Amino acid sequence: MPVPDRAPAPELGFSAALRTRSRGIDSYGLVLRIAVATTVSYLLARAVSGSPLPVFAPMTTLFVVQSSPFSTLGMTAQRVLGTGLGVAAATVYVTYVPVTWWSVFLAVLVSLLVARALPVGLVGQLQIPVATVFVLALGPSDLAVDLWRVADVALGALVGVAAVFVFPPRPRLAQARASLMAYAAELTAFLREMADEIGTHPAPLRSDLRHAFVGTSRELRTIAATTREAVGHALESARLNVRARGTERDLEQLERELRWLTRIAIQGRALGGAVDRLYDRAGIAPGLPPRVLAGLLTALADLVDGVARDGVDEEAHALSDAMTDDVRAAVELTAGTGDVVEALGSLSLLGRVEQLRDIAVSGPVPLDAVQPALGVESAADGEAEPAEHEAEPAGDSAASAIERIRRLLGASDAPL
Repeated sequence: MPVPDRAPAPELGFSAALRTRSRGIDSYGLVLRIAVATTVSYLLARAVSGSPLPVFAPMTTLFVVQSSPFSTLGMTAQRVLGTGLGVAAATVYVTYVPVTWWSVFLAVLVSLLVARALPVGLVGQLQIPVATVFVLALGPSDLAVDLWRVADVALGALVGVAAVFVFPPRPRLAQARASLMAYAAELTAFLREMADEIGTHPAPLRSDLRHAFVGTSRELRTIAATTREAVGHALESARLNVRARGTERDLEQLERELRWLTRIAIQGRALGGAVDRLYDRAGIAPGLPPRVLAGLLTALADLVDGVARDGVDEEAHALSDAMTDDVRAAVELTAGTGDVVEALGSLSLLGRVEQLRDIAVSGPVPLDAVQPALGVESAADGEAEPAEHEAEPAGDSAASAIERIRRLLGASDAPL
């Protein structure tokens, strides 16, 4: 059955809100906001609650106030659902069952099993057993007090929501931009490291050893995950945020840049795997000299760096045009070596370089115009990158590389 060429962007709907996880206390402003809101919740509970110990209101506020309106609503839904169920069920339980070691064990066990079945995040799940333990510790009481325990949870949730929605934090666009720039810098550093290392080993590497840039390639996965998290946080922080008006274009640009860098990272890591297999190894030497490939990789790094910093301007086009000429010359040099075995791997490698140049100079294009990177699902959509850089993307076949080389040679039907 046919499927879309790439997964749709994740929607920040109610189901996503129920799975929201806390991002931690990441600013002094959030510290102050939580402290003020919890104090207000405590004072209101003391003033209006009929519970002799109105702790559920400030506790709920303490947990639900987050760094964005969307995440606050998500944590509120989880907290109210979890705590409400826990308090209500435990209240009925202690009314009819004496509090002993076996009844506590049974109550906690059942509450954990129920929590495990709920389609909410960890925080929401833990609210049920936590509330159960609190009610068991407080012991049985009359119906009015029991109802006030549930009402205190709702009161604390309302205070928490108001604390964020009345004057919400600014969307975290600057942090996402900084993370994207750091990601781009790491990618260009990886390309330059590859250019500096190939051909420098005095003796062929053993089969169980890899170039140093392979370690850098693997580290890119961690950097990619951090960048996706930052961009995701920025998108989430603008959801339902009145201070996010007019940021739609900025948010779309963040998504574009993430997808663009993801495509470069996937193809760059695949290129690194191919270079590691071909160069500084015993056996037949590649037809493309290391110094020529190093020059192309350096030019590619300069192009990515320039587009990431200044966009696709005249300088970027000039760099791309010069690189196209260099790749064409390298293809002609490699194809003329006369040794088919030596030339084949190098020509495929040059096809990868040319594809990376094309992606780089295209820049962060609109999301609906981006095709998935050579059949590899995009990490910007929440899917993982290849587990290892050595794994070649399925769509990057030898035929695709040869077709690019033929185009560079200006003869699409000419045999190689």
